[in-house]
Amino acid sequence: MKKKILIPYASYGSGHKAIAKYIEDYFLKQNSELEIKTIDLLEFSMPIIGKWSQKVNGYLMLKVPSIHNLVYKIFDNRISGAIADNVSMSLFKNKSMADFFKSYNPDLTIATHFFGSSLITYYNKKEITRSKLITVVTDYEAHELWVNDYKTDSYLIVGDSSEISSLVKRGVSKEKIKAFGIPIAPSTKEKFNKVNSLKKYNFEGDRLICVFFGGGGNGSTTSIPYIKKLLKNKLDLDIIFIAGRNEKSKEKVDELIKIYNATNVRTIGFADNVAELLQLADFVITKPGGAQTTECLYYKKPILMINSSGGQEIANYKYFIKNKYGKRFRTSYGLNKYVKEIIKNPNILRKMHEEMQKNHNDEAIKKLYDLCMELLNEK
Repeated sequence: MKKKILIPYASYGSGHKAIAKYIEDYFLKQNSELEIKTIDLLEFSMPIIGKWSQKVNGYLMLKVPSIHNLVYKIFDNRISGAIADNVSMSLFKNKSMADFFKSYNPDLTIATHFFGSSLITYYNKKEITRSKLITVVTDYEAHELWVNDYKTDSYLIVGDSSEISSLVKRGVSKEKIKAFGIPIAPSTKEKFNKVNSLKKYNFEGDRLICVFFGGGGNGSTTSIPYIKKLLKNKLDLDIIFIAGRNEKSKEKVDELIKIYNATNVRTIGFADNVAELLQLADFVITKPGGAQTTECLYYKKPILMINSSGGQEIANYKYFIKNKYGKRFRTSYGLNKYVKEIIKNPNILRKMHEEMQKNHNDEAIKKLYDLCMELLNEK
């Protein structure tokens, strides 16, 4: 009989889903005898309130990060975190959710959002399910909401060993904490060929290449001033600007390319070849999201971080700065000035790359898989 694994996430941003899909794809490649389901918990939430909470969260992160950061801090303690968790669970404790958990009844749940951990804990207590639980923290800091269910967690997976001491202080058993790194497993459809990739984007390969993740959600155009400054200054640099599904952002950059006659810039919408792009890049410009920055770390690509949304993204950029994997910029002027320095002095990127080489979290997903197999095989 196949072992059942459930990977719940909540689509507040793209990172939780991205990590869930990485885990699902990797596990199925390793073991065809597993039955795995990934679910977006918001699809089971109260229709109006669920969508409203998603939009409010996105608006705060993109438009008023200072408010988002304040809310993040308010609920980052045991009492307020428990209150927030209990209130949030009212979104999901409905018949359709209960019916799903009862019918699927997973042997193991790997939650890439804390709501998933809370729900399986709730249904286990109600004896609707009998699932073991692993919680995967998808940023480089574990907010209180991630550890609300630490007593029922089999394990808590975190991005770095530096997080262990603070979690132990919160009461989490050190034996339950596994600092594997954030589990991702990017793959290309075929072996990476730099010559072919350069031809695809019509680059000569004689200049540094920057991959600029500038789409954002909810129609955000907060990255536009940064790319505009780079184009206006006509830097000796090739740029691939990824707008994602943000058509407004792509249209604005295409307009800027015409205005500044920027022949060194390519714009694309949704990219299903991120692995190829990161292998082609010499460095990356992006928001400090957990999944995106970890993908850069996987391929050892230095990161210039912009547009922090506060909260967990502050912890993310602090982690990358502390370890000398990248730099953070509050203004387009500061970013432009630093990119100029990079072009003049290749040692800047080389030193960041060397520091990233010391990080061995690229095996995080393999370690997670091995741990899960041990749990599933326990009697």
